[in-house]
Amino acid sequence: MPEQGEISAVARSTLDALESSPLGACLFDSQGRCLAANRALSALISLPSPLHQLSRFFLDSASSPDLVSRLGALFRGDHAAFSLPYYRIHNDAPLDLELHVSAVHDTNGNVSAALVLVTDERIHHLRELELKQFSNAVENSGSAVVITDSQGRIEYINSRFTDISGYTLSEVIGHQPSFLKSGNTPGEVYANLWATVLSHRKWRGTLHNRRKDGELYWSLQSISPILNEDGKLTNIVSVSDDITQLKEHQQQMERLAFFDPLTDLGNRRNFRDHLEELLHSRGEGISALLLLDLDHFKKINDTMGHEAGDTLLRSVASRLRFCINPPHTVHRLGGDEFTVLLRNLSSIDAVRNYCDDIIELLAQPLDIGTHQIQVTVSVGITLLGVDAVDVSGLLRNADLAMYRAKHVGRNTYQFYSAEMNAEAHRALTLEHDLRQALDRGELKLVYQPQIDLKSGALVGIEALLRWNHPQEGPISPAEFIPMAEETGLIVSIGRWVLLQACRHAAKLRQHLDAPFRVAVNLSARQFDDLGLAATVKSVLEETELPASFLELEITEGLMIDNYSNSLMLLHKLRDLGITLAIDDFGTGYSSLSYLKKMPVQVLKIDRSFVQDLPDDRDDLAITSTIILMARQLGLQVLAEGIETSEQHQFLLNSGCPVGQGFLFDRPLPLEEIIQRYSQETLTAPQL
Repeated sequence: MPEQGEISAVARSTLDALESSPLGACLFDSQGRCLAANRALSALISLPSPLHQLSRFFLDSASSPDLVSRLGALFRGDHAAFSLPYYRIHNDAPLDLELHVSAVHDTNGNVSAALVLVTDERIHHLRELELKQFSNAVENSGSAVVITDSQGRIEYINSRFTDISGYTLSEVIGHQPSFLKSGNTPGEVYANLWATVLSHRKWRGTLHNRRKDGELYWSLQSISPILNEDGKLTNIVSVSDDITQLKEHQQQMERLAFFDPLTDLGNRRNFRDHLEELLHSRGEGISALLLLDLDHFKKINDTMGHEAGDTLLRSVASRLRFCINPPHTVHRLGGDEFTVLLRNLSSIDAVRNYCDDIIELLAQPLDIGTHQIQVTVSVGITLLGVDAVDVSGLLRNADLAMYRAKHVGRNTYQFYSAEMNAEAHRALTLEHDLRQALDRGELKLVYQPQIDLKSGALVGIEALLRWNHPQEGPISPAEFIPMAEETGLIVSIGRWVLLQACRHAAKLRQHLDAPFRVAVNLSARQFDDLGLAATVKSVLEETELPASFLELEITEGLMIDNYSNSLMLLHKLRDLGITLAIDDFGTGYSSLSYLKKMPVQVLKIDRSFVQDLPDDRDDLAITSTIILMARQLGLQVLAEGIETSEQHQFLLNSGCPVGQGFLFDRPLPLEEIIQRYSQETLTAPQL
C-alpha cells in the first residue's frame, strides 16, 4: 500500500479490504487530494509514484472543479455518493475514467474520507461492445438458443428458435421446454440429459421434437449449465440445430443399405442379418430357407424390355408379401432371386403348404403393360440346423435344391438332400474337365446321315458333338452341352465344331460325286455373337468349303428372341450363300408371321412328333400340317427320329422328302461315313 495521510481507521480498513481487488480504488479528502491508493489504481494509471503525483493527475483534469465541488458537498453531508463518467486525465496519453465516489464515515459518524472506485471507461465501453456483439451473434445465430433458469423455465429465446419451432417468446417464457416433446424420444434420454446438466456437465444428443403446427423434426442439442462464482447452477443454455433433412437422408441411406429400392423388400444384407438372427434364436419348431428363382425371366426381360421386367419383379414381390406374413420374412437377393425365411413351423407339411401357396399365387396371370403373362417359379428348400448351421452352407444347399427343381421341370419345389452335394461336386469336376477337354483332344464329331426318303441316297449329314471323358467315359451331350452354355465355353467349342465340320465336309466332298450339306447347330451364346457372320465367312474361306455345302440350324426360341437382331443376323448369314434351318420345329412358340419373314429354307420336324407315327392321330395331324405348310411357304422339310419303316412310308406318302434316324444309320465318325457312302451315287434331294 502506498504511503497514507491522516485518515481514519475506518477509511484505512476500507481501503485495505480493496487492496487485492482488480478494481482501482483510492481515498480523497474534501479538496480532491489522494490520501491512499491500492495497487490496481497505480497499475491502471501506470504510475507507481508518490501520492501527491496521483493527486496532480486527478486535479489537473478539466473536470476537477466539478470533482472538488461535489467532494465538498459530500463532506458536508449533502449527498452520500456520486459518479463522474468520462473523467479524463493525462499521462503519456489521455485516459478516460469513470469515478464512483462514496462517503466513508468515522466512528463518530462524520465523513472522514471519500472512497473513489476507478474504472477505465474504455474497458467498460469494450465490455458493452462485446456484450452487444455477443447479443447480436446469439440473436442472428443459425442455431436456436434457449436460456432457462436453474429450474428449466425459459427466460430467453432467439429468433432462430422461433423459426424452427414456431413458438414466440411470449408463448414460452416461464415455461419448461417440455412442450416440444413429440413422444418419440425415450424417457431415459431425458433422464440422462437432466442428470448430466445437474451434475454440472454439458449434454449433447438428438431429440425428436414437435413444432407448434404439429410437424415433427429432429434437433441436435448441446445443453450447458451456467454456474456462479460459488459453483451454483444459475442458468441453462441450450443451442440446437434442425437436422431433419440430414436425419431423413441418413435414414434413406440406411434403408438403401438394407432394403431393395425396386421391390422394397429386404436386400441380401438384410437377409443375412435375419438368417444369422434366426440361426441363433431358433425355437423347437422347424425353420426353413426357401430360395426362389423365376423361370425364364431372362426371356421376358429381353423380349418385353427391362421396364416390363421391373414391373414383373414388383408384382412378384407384392404377391410374396401377401402370401408370407410375420414372423416369416421375404427378401430379394438380386435379379429374379428371392428368399423366404420360415420360422418355427410345426411340421415339414407346413413348409410344403407354404411352397404350394407361393407357386399357386405366382402362377396367376399378370398384366404387364398390354400383355398378360404367367410366371412360374422354381423353389429350393433347406432346413436350418438340419442341413447346415451357417449362412453360406444354407445358401449353397438352397441353391442346389433350386437347380434340382429347375432340372426336374420347373414350377415346383425340391428339398435339399445330401446326394445333391455329390451331384454338385461331380458337376463342378466336369465343368473343370470340360474347360480342358478341347485342348486335350477329348471332343470329337460324329455325323447323322440325312437320307432321301425316296431314293435312299445320302443328301446331308448333321454334325453331333461327343465327349469321351478319360475317367468316366462317354458323357451325354444332354449333360455337358448345357454346362458349356452356362459357362460360356460353348463359344470356343462352337467355333471348333464349325471349323471341324467344314473341314470334314471338304474332305467328304472329295469322295462324293453329288452335292450335300453338313448341318451344324448354333447355340444361344453363338447366336448372340454379333461377329457370328464374320466367323462363318472366315471358316468357309479357311476350309475352302463352298457356302452351299453348309447348313446352320437354329431353334424357334433363338429365332423369336430379340426378333429384329435375329432377322438382321439371319440375313447376313443367308447372304453368305449358306442354308438356314429351324431345328425341332413345332416345339417352340414361332408364329407364321415371323416365319414368313425369316430367310430360312428348311424346317426340321421334331422327333417327338415322329416317334408315334402313324398310330397317334394328334402327331399324324401335326406332322401332316407342318409338311403342307412348308410346301405352301416354299420351304424344304426334314423329319428327325425315323426308326420304323411305317414312319418312313407315312412321311414319304405325306410329301416329306428327307429324313434321318436309326432306321437308316446311327451317328458315325467321318471315316465310316466315307467308307459307307463314298461308293454310293449321291443325288441332291428333289424337294
